[in-house]
Amino acid sequence: MYNIVYSEKLKNDFISIREFISLDNPVYAVKTINSILKTIDILWDFPYIWKNIWSNLREIVENTYKYKIIYTIVADTITIISVYKYKNNWC
Repeated sequence: MYNIVYSEKLKNDFISIREFISLDNPVYAVKTINSILKTIDILWDFPYIWKNIWSNLREIVENTYKYKIIYTIVADTITIISVYKYKNNWC
């Protein structure tokens, strides 16, 4: 079993996503964050089947709202680094 750790950047990403979407629709903002978290939960069982993008960085795509989730796996720990809109570039 893997431990999932959320980076400080990810926490800030969630705040930014929630605040931006809440300007138009607070309910939609909550649904978006929940969908991203549900996608992260998939990593408990299948951490290695998603795309390896560079060195030990991997990505999984949340399909409903089109967010990319960047993560690493070191030993038994999955660290979720960042989440961003699919059409944007990661930085």
